[in-house]
Amino acid sequence: PEFKSMLQASRGIGPVRVMRQGAVPLPLAARPPQSCHLATLHRSLCQRPQFLPSLAQRPVIALAKREASPEPADDMDEFEEEGEEFAFDDVDLDGAQLEDDAAGLSEEDRMLRQLNAGNLEGIDDLLDEKLSGFEDDLQAEAGMPFRQPTPSGEASTSGAPDPESKYPEPPVRVYFIADLFGKAAYYDAAIMLEKEFPQVAVYGLQASPDKIIQGDLYCCMPEHLELVPSLVKQAVEAGASALLLPEAAQGVEGVKEAIPASVPVLYVPVVDDTASRLAVAFYDAPSRELLVVSVSGSRGKTTTSWLIRGVLEEMEQLTGMIGSVEYALADDRLDEDGELWAPREKDPAEGRESSAPFHVTPYAGRYTTPGTTPSGLHVQKLLGGMRDRGAACAVVEYGPVAAFNGCCDWVEPTVVVHTGLDFSDHKDEEGQVLVSRELLLEAALEPFERLADADTQAAVVNLDDDPELVQAVLRAAQAVNCVTYSVRGDADADVVLEEHRQSIWEAEMIIRTPEGRIEIIMPLLGEHNASNILAAVATGIALKVPLKQIVAGIEAVEVIPGRCEVVDEGQKFSVIVDSADTPQSLRRMLEALEGARNIITVVGCRGDEDPSQRPAMAAVAHELSSTVIFTNDSPRTEEPQDIVSDMVAGLPDHIVNRFKGYVYFPFQDQGHVPLWFEPYLQSAQRATKRYVMEDRFSAIRAAIGTAGPEDVVLIAGRGHRDCMEYGGEAEGEVVRGWLDDRAEARSALSKLAYLEQLGSLDRKELPWGKALSEMESVMEGTTKEQRGEARKKAA
Repeated sequence: PEFKSMLQASRGIGPVRVMRQGAVPLPLAARPPQSCHLATLHRSLCQRPQFLPSLAQRPVIALAKREASPEPADDMDEFEEEGEEFAFDDVDLDGAQLEDDAAGLSEEDRMLRQLNAGNLEGIDDLLDEKLSGFEDDLQAEAGMPFRQPTPSGEASTSGAPDPESKYPEPPVRVYFIADLFGKAAYYDAAIMLEKEFPQVAVYGLQASPDKIIQGDLYCCMPEHLELVPSLVKQAVEAGASALLLPEAAQGVEGVKEAIPASVPVLYVPVVDDTASRLAVAFYDAPSRELLVVSVSGSRGKTTTSWLIRGVLEEMEQLTGMIGSVEYALADDRLDEDGELWAPREKDPAEGRESSAPFHVTPYAGRYTTPGTTPSGLHVQKLLGGMRDRGAACAVVEYGPVAAFNGCCDWVEPTVVVHTGLDFSDHKDEEGQVLVSRELLLEAALEPFERLADADTQAAVVNLDDDPELVQAVLRAAQAVNCVTYSVRGDADADVVLEEHRQSIWEAEMIIRTPEGRIEIIMPLLGEHNASNILAAVATGIALKVPLKQIVAGIEAVEVIPGRCEVVDEGQKFSVIVDSADTPQSLRRMLEALEGARNIITVVGCRGDEDPSQRPAMAAVAHELSSTVIFTNDSPRTEEPQDIVSDMVAGLPDHIVNRFKGYVYFPFQDQGHVPLWFEPYLQSAQRATKRYVMEDRFSAIRAAIGTAGPEDVVLIAGRGHRDCMEYGGEAEGEVVRGWLDDRAEARSALSKLAYLEQLGSLDRKELPWGKALSEMESVMEGTTKEQRGEARKKAA
């Protein structure tokens, strides 16, 4: 019993209350209080026994045969009033209750005494002996068989990749539910669960009912409360051992009826907050065993994160990534549950070099991420998956809204990087502010305020950001060393851009650091990307990485998917795919291309998102581009022509008014006008070099086919995203189709040789060829004849 009790981690801090079904609601903090944050949590409740170092690579088994225990108190306050220390088992881990007399001790007892005294000799043999057959005992007592790992590519929380994998096999984690809640310092819940559900075991935490494996705790985070009954039913049928539901779901019809009496259910105000905290306990606080670099801000996070990962990998550190483009460990992608990703179905587009015009190519079997930063639960699962597979470092990218939502509340970083904050970027699809400026600022500062250990933690701050915000960040991070950077020559910065030269292909910069000057050459253009490079350099300085490795690591990152990604197939002009999808980011990217002979911009706006951005996007593209092609970008449930109409409203009046006498508005796709009007529409668009092609396949090919030497084609807005979203047949339905701007650009470039063989084809302007020019001559001649006849009649 003493040995098995040692395997239980049941001490904690609190109290934070969780209510059970039918109980009177008790307050649960929307966020963990400062005193309950990670460092305290780990020291007091999540710490694995330090005298069992050989357990690090063994399955973490928290279940144990249970001895008769005293009846738990009804209220936590009674424990506090009596001055007793709360624990699920009245076991003294320091060995004080063992008999002092060594006479008559068995070999096992002598081993235990050595263990308590800090003597580890022979402990591995004892562990092997005690753990042998332990799973069979647990299966019999918990009434639940141990789960087998699921095949690669399927959802799994058992953590076992292919046996031939290059990574260690992750451990199997199992807890009695009362122990898990106790370890997470949810006392009242733990007492209730110990009393009413003593044998319920938890094998994993899962937020998606379709991924549940028998024994998972289902953490229900529905988009709409009406969905809770069906989600709960699906989870129970899949074998969920317990349910964590939103407090508001108690009044939803059908919820209680869907829950068997044998399944414990707990209602909480914010499921993700509670699930995140449980995940910290379940996965043994993975961020404490990793060097974590958190990259925070409104812009530049993805590029900065990839460059920092390059520096860490140059130092031969196995590094994980949580970001917009991918969740990954080294070269292997992870799903949101921290498992090695593999396609679950065949990719219909496999082997194709591009999509097809006016056609939706089915999208399936491809890797996607749900967003920049996953939920707090999934952050812990991802970090746990990385740590269990041997990772030493992790780079976590998140924005201020994610920070406000608490996604990274339970992540303990080594370095926090502030890239810059733009409060105007955070609006919903109707243009309403998601979170107030004050709350966003508070959330952005919180990670820096939690930095407390000057010996092991640091901050990296962009001095080119708003001066008041910069000072607020520096004050928040005053407990640790701050490494600052500036591309604008701020004299107070530690890392400064001294020289910056660029072509349409690459940028060369000289950077001054506290350790000396360095030169970096990268295919990342513009001041904003120079700032991202400096952020990575400053992070390397904060981590005391030698300058040589900093330069090598950054320059080794040849491509950041969809971030100023240069598509080079040997052509005489540059093609860049970038994720710029706001007026501010589009302006930064276009200003970076000022040295080009001509800038041809392909741009669109997504449907079901803030419509106020659309005219602003068009205005920026018009201002800074020689030629603009307005096109589709995931119209979703909106009509593509409506989105384009919103965009071209941003064109200057003097351009639009030139054609106000036309029967049809000329700045729309020619598919929406009668055949006889097409020459007039094409003529107006050619005269202004402002074209509308709703089919993105055609728009990209038109831009690349029109480009000449030293031009730049910018395909903006989608970046690494490889699917388009269209409205389906049912109301509100959205279907996906494969379309990758990078693949489309490469395909178009591969066809240039065929176009060049057509020497007589004029491709300087759209539409190509002489047909429109000849038609314009006819149109102009007809107009002169009509004017002459009109003058004769008037005479």
